[in-house]
Amino acid sequence: MTAEELAPSRRAALAADRVPRDVARWASSRRLTPVTMAAFSVAFVVIAGVWLVRGSTRDEAIALAPLLISYVVGRAGDLMSSQWMSPATEWARAGCAALSEFVLYAGIAGGASLTAAARASDGLTGPAGSRLSGTSVARIGAPGWEGVWRLAVAAMIVLALCQMAVLCRSTPGQATRPGGFGEFAGTPGGGRLLLAGGLLLIGGARLTFLLLFAVGVLGLLAIFMGRPREARPPRVLGYRGDGPAAVWIGRFVDGRLPPLPAVIVGLLVTGMLAALGLQSLPGILVLTPVEAMLLASLATWHPHYGPRDWMVPPLLQAGEYWFLAALGFAKHVPPTATFALLAAIALYHLDLAYRARNELVPSQDGPFVREEGQLSYSDRAGFGWDGRMIVCGLAAVAGIASVIYPLLALYLVGLMSRDWLAGWSARHAAVDG
Repeated sequence: MTAEELAPSRRAALAADRVPRDVARWASSRRLTPVTMAAFSVAFVVIAGVWLVRGSTRDEAIALAPLLISYVVGRAGDLMSSQWMSPATEWARAGCAALSEFVLYAGIAGGASLTAAARASDGLTGPAGSRLSGTSVARIGAPGWEGVWRLAVAAMIVLALCQMAVLCRSTPGQATRPGGFGEFAGTPGGGRLLLAGGLLLIGGARLTFLLLFAVGVLGLLAIFMGRPREARPPRVLGYRGDGPAAVWIGRFVDGRLPPLPAVIVGLLVTGMLAALGLQSLPGILVLTPVEAMLLASLATWHPHYGPRDWMVPPLLQAGEYWFLAALGFAKHVPPTATFALLAAIALYHLDLAYRARNELVPSQDGPFVREEGQLSYSDRAGFGWDGRMIVCGLAAVAGIASVIYPLLALYLVGLMSRDWLAGWSARHAAVDG
């Protein structure tokens, strides 16, 4: 495009950023950091979520105000960020963006399930949703408010996978945004919050999550089908989040098996078993999808240098999310507990990815240190994707999945909080530049 053709779009962008730029100048004068602005953005989304839980159309309209403020504050934080960001700032802003959208999803789904009037509906309200009430759309996922929570989980999973895929495609030190539709689908927060609030008023919770899920799937396909911009593929072995069991299994092959075929086979088998219904698998057979997914462990010692090996971490995490979501729904775990666990795992995977991206490993004293040339990251503290699947599968066999799901979510949140206080925000040179 010529400079004349780009000029209108640039003027439109500057006009749209006029208020955020003023907020950014004010925040800079008060010595507020981009991380602080990201935290403020999450706080306003929490306020919007409280209004959304009330469930009425009036409250949904009121919630648009804090969502708009959240967008302005978040955009101001973007404008305050320099071309280079420290590892701690980069992770904190990405985590806050994901958390804000997860909180919004929880508020929308909670509004469709906590009030008696909402429980009696199918989650289709507003001028567009009311026309679809009673149709097949009202039965997608499951009828009633439980189906709304299932769709919220599906939309959250696709968003987490898009964000991880965008991160895996970019090398450290470069912008992580792919541009175009992939940027919109893979970058949580921002304008997506306003889109979700507007869709809720027009079509209700069910239609909102259906459209967000569709956008996420299309965005994921666009990211996977696009060509990486870097001639040298990023190093993504540490993004996998392998646990001790997966690392031990991978020793027997010693990196001779390419990672992508192994993870695709494991994902297909796990997906088919989960789609057929885990409730039909008696006893210990519930762990059959876990055994299939462990095929991906055969490549834990592979350096992942192939041109498409950057796809392995999001595909591997898709298998984990798919199994845990299907298991929670099949074993009648409260949808809120399933949602909370998957949200905590998504944030934890993001934490691990940013650590591996910046070659940060925990030292014996607690804070992170930089270790160049690290090939394998064994996620012992968080059990790894393999350990979490095994723990939840055994809990389902023992009939205590409803207890383990929220406990595991709280454990991962506590683990991330400890890592943030002891490592990310401790102002060490390795994380703050």
